[in-house]
Amino acid sequence: MPDFAAIEPITLAALIACGLAGGFINTIAASGATVTLPTMISLGLSPGIANGTNRLAAVAGLATATWRFQQAGAIPWKLTLKATLPMVLGASLGALGATALADEWITLAVAISLIFVLIILITKPTQLLQEPAIENENIEPKLGFLFYSLMTFTGIWAGFISLGSGVMTLLVLVLAGKIPLKTANILKCFVRLSSSLIALLIFGLRGDINWLWALPLALSSMVGANVAAKIALGPQANQWIFRSLIVVVCVEAGSFLWRLNPGLLA
Repeated sequence: MPDFAAIEPITLAALIACGLAGGFINTIAASGATVTLPTMISLGLSPGIANGTNRLAAVAGLATATWRFQQAGAIPWKLTLKATLPMVLGASLGALGATALADEWITLAVAISLIFVLIILITKPTQLLQEPAIENENIEPKLGFLFYSLMTFTGIWAGFISLGSGVMTLLVLVLAGKIPLKTANILKCFVRLSSSLIALLIFGLRGDINWLWALPLALSSMVGANVAAKIALGPQANQWIFRSLIVVVCVEAGSFLWRLNPGLLA
């Protein structure tokens, strides 16, 4: 049984806070890892272990959101399963690759991911995500080779580092799959839950998870996801979260650039 008394109070409070935020953001928009992963590394966890530890929180939060959406009868299961299969395949490959890398490469990947997320948050594709969907949500879109290829690539990135994969998933679902945003945001939760489960299994078998940190992070993530699921269909929710993410990613990207090269920002 994990001894939570062994965690510094400030560390525990930070884990709970970022778990709440990460679970909320993952559910109502994407990229909750931009909060949880850099925070754990800043608190002293090695990048490789933080990368694995973050997966339990992702699974817990996304499972909570999926359960809430299922209770509301809002999940289009046929379409969801079609998008899930390539994502799971890619995540398996990405997680295997991540466990083989040194911490220096993981840190570099985190920094690149943060910058990537920032770029796509302030460019036109994200504006398309924020616009109200006008398509008939009862008509199932036709998914082609491009969609499945992009979902596989997104799965590889999700398994490898997770950061940015939520936004990438929404972009692929909306822009390549022609799925309305409201439906895509709900569908995304189960798709990412499935890929996160695969990654969690692989990281767990490799011993790359700090369970003492993972449990409070996961429990608070469930609370954040539960709150977010209740407002996920609100007209202004995604817009507010995406604007907030820009601020978060700017701060975290600067932090990691400093960590990689302290003289760069001098």
